[in-house]
Amino acid sequence: MGKMKLGLVQVDNRGTQGCSVEQKLDHLYGLGEACLSEGADLVFFPEAYQYVGAPRESAGNEYFAATAAKWKERCAGLARQYRAYVAPWDYEVAADGKKYNSTYILDRGGAEIGRYRKVHLTHGELVNAKLTPGNDFPVFDLDFGRVGVMICFDNYFPECARILGLRGAELILYPLYGDTLTPQWDIKMMARAIDNQLYVAPCQLDDKYNIAYTGLINPWGKVVCSLDASSSHQVVEIELGRQVITSTNGQPQLYHEYIGRYLEKVRNIAIGNAAYGTLLEKSSSEWSWEEIYDGNPPKPRQ
Repeated sequence: MGKMKLGLVQVDNRGTQGCSVEQKLDHLYGLGEACLSEGADLVFFPEAYQYVGAPRESAGNEYFAATAAKWKERCAGLARQYRAYVAPWDYEVAADGKKYNSTYILDRGGAEIGRYRKVHLTHGELVNAKLTPGNDFPVFDLDFGRVGVMICFDNYFPECARILGLRGAELILYPLYGDTLTPQWDIKMMARAIDNQLYVAPCQLDDKYNIAYTGLINPWGKVVCSLDASSSHQVVEIELGRQVITSTNGQPQLYHEYIGRYLEKVRNIAIGNAAYGTLLEKSSSEWSWEEIYDGNPPKPRQ
């Protein structure tokens, strides 16, 4: 088990519409530094905040690559100054010109130890922004425990958290833009934590719908904290690796088990594709984007 202090930041995009990308990054920097100055071992930032509603000189790859490089160096400086982990979000422009929605982790010396590229992209990201989806769910070994990342729309797919949990993640960082699915969003966060026996930490940029929040859910599915005020921060101490004890055999007076270990022990993967193959099958949906987004009920299939 490893105790650590997690830095949470809550921004409100409504109050910064029209601010430049640089001004918005200054805002993130100040909130992140406030967490680190209060002893946070790790601080992370929401998805897309610096770009949403901000006038910028270009939407081309050169602009995003240059902006991301400058932001990374500033965050690396924070990591070095406070000897802490920092996990920024940004658009990543790869050497082959492909652009990704990604969060990366800088170690206590400011060096990048790895990054996650968002696997499940929305229509706007695929069609309008021309982003490329990621293809893996890496888990990163930090000195206090194992950490994974999922980003925004990823949460609609329970496989994301499941794979991270199976790979040993004890904490999932969850940067997001926001959500409109109420009250299901909160329930989903709790379910992801309970099903995989880990902490989930969402960090959103906009609370205008009063649905999603920046906060922390523990392996019991309890909301440990949520930040309601805009432009706020909080440092919360958690103990990774704690085991939830329960009884699944109807005789709680006689038997208790560590449910996380129990589930891992009895999960039946021996029969392989016979049980889990459907998860790997290509989607059979034939809906076009127009049938999904035209605002009308789906048209009947011919």
